[in-house]
Formats: sequence, structure tokens, C-alpha cells
Amino acid sequence: MKTRFNEIYWKNFNGCYRLCDMDTDHLLNILKMFKSKPNVVMNMLIQDIENSPDCSAFSPFGVDHGEIVKESLQTVTSMSTEEISMFAIKSPLGIAIKHELISRGVNVENYLSMIDVPEKL
Repeated sequence: MKTRFNEIYWKNFNGCYRLCDMDTDHLLNILKMFKSKPNVVMNMLIQDIENSPDCSAFSPFGVDHGEIVKESLQTVTSMSTEEISMFAIKSPLGIAIKHELISRGVNVENYLSMIDVPEKL
């Protein structure tokens, strides 16, 4: 399934932005959101799952789109706040943001260590 966590672009309700064109503060705020606001991350994942017409999974016997969506929603909503946060930070998008920040001289690990624990869902 394609979600906003699969690319090196930040996709939101306003459009799609290349990470290299974004301000450092904006990139830091995205990482902060990933770590401290798992409810927002979960809502984005749910929207992506429900709105993705091209989600598919391997199944030798075939599975319809509705079952894939149902299984994906079950998986996402079963994750803990810590798991959701780590999923976002370790996603291809999270890694790309970290690499972009590191290339700008930001100590990303120190920054992430200063962010409070995730708020409860």
C-alpha cells in the first residue's frame, strides 16, 4: 500500500513537498510530531489506508480490496503509542528526514532524545 510514509516527499493536505526544499524547523517539527503525537500519525495512516485505491497484498488465493483494508486497519489500530511513533520515525520518510537534517548539521538523535514521551491515544 502506498502512504505518505513511503516516499522522500512530505505529503499533507496542502500538497507534496521535497524534503530538501523544506525549512529545517519544519523537518524538525515533523519528527517531533512522529515522536510525540502518535494519534496524529495513526489518523494519517488510517486516511492513507482507506483512501488508497492501489493497496494490495500477496495472496495465492486472492483477497479483495476490502479485506486488505480491514486487515491493515486492524494492524495499525492494534499498535501501541510507542510502536506508532517508532513506525513513523523508522519509516522511509522518517529516515529521509533524518538524513536531510544530518546533512544540514543537525544532531537528530540528541533532538529526538529531548522530546517528551508520546501522549496517550
